[in-house]
Amino acid sequence: MKLLTHLRALLLPLVLGMFFVVAAQDAAPAKSAEILSNADVVLMAKSGLAKAIIIRKIKESKSDFDVSVKALVDLKNAGVDEEIIETKMERGSGGTSGKTSIQTKTETTAGNVSTIETVSVEKKPLANAGDPKEILRAAKTVAIAKSSVHPSRQALEKELLKRKDWQALDLNLVRHKDGADLYIEIGYVSLSWITHRYVFRIYDNKTGTVIAAGETTSWGSLAGNLAREISKKLGKI
Repeated sequence: MKLLTHLRALLLPLVLGMFFVVAAQDAAPAKSAEILSNADVVLMAKSGLAKAIIIRKIKESKSDFDVSVKALVDLKNAGVDEEIIETKMERGSGGTSGKTSIQTKTETTAGNVSTIETVSVEKKPLANAGDPKEILRAAKTVAIAKSSVHPSRQALEKELLKRKDWQALDLNLVRHKDGADLYIEIGYVSLSWITHRYVFRIYDNKTGTVIAAGETTSWGSLAGNLAREISKKLGKI
């Protein structure tokens, strides 16, 4: 009897100690998951990491990317590879981040004065974004959503319909974005008075996934240049 009492006295502190250790572990806050930002992408690019490593990191990590026109230009100016930017845009619109900031620029002309209005909106990207190849294969219709005065929608549609590579995509142009499978968003890069740069992104209308993106200038024919680059990007998918 004395031996049993003695064993209980020895085991009780040990059991209590184990209980408090387990309780402390359960109560400890979980380590927050890393969330990549635009600054992280620039840091990795400038550190000399291989492009393949950066792309893999972007694809496998949670993200909160800014995919506005200004942010894309800043990434380009920082020397980030275009393939990395495209991967970042896909994650920014269809990755695992909670919010995505998008800027829409509207340019209006009154006399000889041009003004650009910037409107910021937030949208929740979907966790299960589709594969660009599958999205394009299933798409039948596409609409043009411009945030710039030029080019005119009619001029761009005309240039697209003339191209054989566009015809090979078997996509029908429609007037309204709401009824389209895909839509092309076109914007003017502010402060590019000399180069006259324009950027475009092509979205899946259901998920908001960016399936292609690029840029061109208005030198020569803006509508023709955009039609060529849009057709080329979709053809590569």
